[in-house]
Amino acid sequence: QTGMPPMQQQSGGSMDNMKIEDDNDPFVPNTFTGSFTMEMQNYTDGKPSAQAPEVMHFWSSPDKTLMEFQSIPGQGSEMKMLTDLKEKSTCIMMTDSQGNKRAMKSHKKKITYTGDADEAHITVTKETKMIDGHTCTKVTGTSKEGPWTAWVAKDIDANLSDLMGTGPMRGKKNTPDWKDVKGLPLEMDMTDKDGHTTMAMNIKDLKVGSVDPSVFSMDGYQMIEIPGMGQ
Repeated sequence: QTGMPPMQQQSGGSMDNMKIEDDNDPFVPNTFTGSFTMEMQNYTDGKPSAQAPEVMHFWSSPDKTLMEFQSIPGQGSEMKMLTDLKEKSTCIMMTDSQGNKRAMKSHKKKITYTGDADEAHITVTKETKMIDGHTCTKVTGTSKEGPWTAWVAKDIDANLSDLMGTGPMRGKKNTPDWKDVKGLPLEMDMTDKDGHTTMAMNIKDLKVGSVDPSVFSMDGYQMIEIPGMGQ
């Protein structure tokens, strides 16, 4: 699902050993209502990548999520992904450089990892720091792919994996098990096992509360139905 690749690359994931099927599970509302901007930057031996950081804007209501991926400078195109948890649908919305708007709609998918799980070791420390007015707790973890550190705002009821559309990922290899970690990570660094490459994630412009329904509007888009997409 869209929104997964940066995390997936750092966690050693691939489409091998993954089962993709229609999500027909009972409706479960999002726990997080609000919006934020996520910025992801890769570093090699401490030096930032020559590529611009990946930027994604995110909105969430009890029954919908919207991810807008910031266009690459010079390309002029835009892409959004709208997920309707009640309708069990996913829409990829695209606007080209000429302003033409098209949307591809399919049944919402769920992904199950079917390979061997990699046991991750997680430690919730007593160390804290303030990030944008939120007291964040330092959480560290290690797996076969390398170490990671997250600063988690425990006052925000959210699960980052589910929000990004990667959940449910039952038995997902190398994905941190957040069952004992409540809250939203506002900063996170993931390093490969060789210690050369790091992906830094930061959440900015965080707003908790109701979202204007017009954010999820698909007015002006030409709809294309794709029933078998992702199967």
